[in-house]
Amino acid sequence: MRERFQDTGESVYSFMGETLVVCPECSGCAISRQTAETDPPGWFSPRRLTCRRCSFVKDWAKREIARGWYRVCDDYFELPLWLQTPCRGEALWAYNDHHLSFLENLVGARLRERVRHEKYGWSNGSLTSRLPLWIKAGKNRADVLKGLSRLRRRLQVSNREDPLQMSGNIVNTRPSGTKPR
Repeated sequence: MRERFQDTGESVYSFMGETLVVCPECSGCAISRQTAETDPPGWFSPRRLTCRRCSFVKDWAKREIARGWYRVCDDYFELPLWLQTPCRGEALWAYNDHHLSFLENLVGARLRERVRHEKYGWSNGSLTSRLPLWIKAGKNRADVLKGLSRLRRRLQVSNREDPLQMSGNIVNTRPSGTKPR
């Protein structure tokens, strides 16, 4: 367990450049990524969904998103997030490895500090200030860390099953006789 976490003011949007979702074709781990490089990720930047297992590909380029704060889905393709698990009667989720590490560091720290933003002062736009209280509550720390551990294992298993991660080569994993989309 870490002793100290210092909030750097990152918002939830800082983690949205790459989102891991459930593939609509094979239920494997797919990645929704921006196709244009912008920092921070733009809400309406074109995106591409690519499945690690079956090579399913779909593009998104619209001027609206499906923001569902109480749905555990991707805002663009409206697919369930890959990294989600039940925890204390709620859904605990992360967009990707970077987001998961952020949550592990925050929840695992005994001391959580916020830094005053140079321009905006003590605003509450950071992810740390916007997280539900049940995630930040010390009495729930053990349960939330167990949930985050489940998410970490799910991520590690999906990385081991990913042919691109294992071999370093592009491998067509589409079943023979099927047509690409």
